[in-house]
Amino acid sequence: MTDEALKKKAKLLSSGVAYGLRGSDGRFEPNRAGQEWLFFDELHDVVYWCPQTGEVATYEGRAFALGELAIGNAATYALDGRLHIHATVGRWIIAGGSGIVVIDWRRAYDMLKDAPRIRLDEAIVPHYQHYMRPPKPEVWVRPEKQRGRNNAGR
Repeated sequence: MTDEALKKKAKLLSSGVAYGLRGSDGRFEPNRAGQEWLFFDELHDVVYWCPQTGEVATYEGRAFALGELAIGNAATYALDGRLHIHATVGRWIIAGGSGIVVIDWRRAYDMLKDAPRIRLDEAIVPHYQHYMRPPKPEVWVRPEKQRGRNNAGR
């Protein structure tokens, strides 16, 4: 698919166009002199994608993934279907917006642990394997003190 065809298909899926840049915190910063970004409304946030650079940003920093509603949608898994996790927004657009693109991999385990079937793009298999583990609690070890005969059991 050519860049122009991808951009045209992306505009059909997007909620609009904005101009700005991606801040150091990963959030979108509006700026009329900035690059063109397409934005996609998610349930709790807005996801921005810059077709020129492939960068992704969010408005509030709350979005786990682009296409997040597909995770809990029964139709995603119907008839042996799978939740497709795309490596890039471009691949998600080529797929017509089906599946997801993970933005915050640190939340992957909590968000995807109940998905019955998942299909991955090969490029993100290392990320998936690294982050799809239950988080371990922070542990403090209390050192044992030397005990005399009289307080051995306490």
